[in-house]
Formats: sequence, C-alpha cells, structure tokens
Amino acid sequence: MQKELFSRAEKSYGGELLKKRKGRLSGRPIVTRQTMHLVLRSSQAKGGWSFLAPHNKKNIKIILRKFSTKYEVKLLHGANVGNHIHLEIQLTNRHTYKPFIRAITAAIAMKITGVSRWKTKAQVGITKFWDLRPFTRVVIGWKARLSLKDYIKINSLEGQGFRRDVAKVLIQRQRELLQSG
Repeated sequence: MQKELFSRAEKSYGGELLKKRKGRLSGRPIVTRQTMHLVLRSSQAKGGWSFLAPHNKKNIKIILRKFSTKYEVKLLHGANVGNHIHLEIQLTNRHTYKPFIRAITAAIAMKITGVSRWKTKAQVGITKFWDLRPFTRVVIGWKARLSLKDYIKINSLEGQGFRRDVAKVLIQRQRELLQSG
C-alpha cells in the first residue's frame, strides 16, 4: 500500500503546471540522491536581453558557476536556448535549493535588464522578467538521465541555430556512433 502511494507521487513542479489545480496540490519535490531538470523561461529575453547575446551568455555562465559553488549545487549539463535555460542539477543539501534558485534568478534578471539598487524596474521599463516559477522535474533512473542529457543537447543545438528535427537526427547519430564503438 505504501509503495503504491510513493510510486504515484508527482515528480514535476512549477512552470505551466501551476496553472492547473493538479499542479498546485503538492509542494516541489526536492531530492539529493537523483538529479533534477530545471528550466528557467523568460519571454522578455529577446534582442539585447536574449540569453544568447554574447555578453549575456558569458554573464549567465559566471553567475551559474558562482552560485553553484556557493550553494554546493552540481551543474551536470546545461543549455542556453535564448529565451530559456535548461539545467541538470544535483543538490548536495535539500535546504540549498531555495537560496540557490533565488540567487541565480535574481542575478540573471538584474544583469540582463540592468536593474539595480539605484535603477528600478520602472526606470528600465519592465514589470516582470521571468514568465513563471522555475520548472523542476526529478530524474529517476539511468534511462531517464540519458534522455534528459539528449534533450539538453538538442536544446543546445537549437540555441546555436539548428532546427529541432535536424538536432534530433544529429544527437541520434552521435548516440549510434558511441554505441557501435
């Protein structure tokens, strides 16, 4: 009976799921033994504010490295797609998720928009930078982890300008080459 309840537990939280009642019924699952897929999305990230703009891309890498070290969060894989960021993370302590996510979302938004202590959102002409709360999904099992790794690679290629179908074929061929030896 208990095992049955555990297997049905939701492993995803945030993003579009919060628009549905079902997505708000339970809290965000946070684990330390498995990895988590994290997605940060902003429709404001266009033009000069795009995550792929050279100066923004560099600043985002620096911010992620700085706060992952500070909060002891392992960044395993990542993809910057321009208006959203995919990360595969592993927490060393479940209590570090909240300060980590607050720090990176605030730092990225402030660095890209130019908002600071002295320059408010109103002066920059923005009301809200992030579309929704961060989406997270617990990745359970080796197969799911490989699928996530491929998914992040596909998104990374999309961010570099490849069409999604072409990116999928490239990743599939790479997987076949690795398996054949």
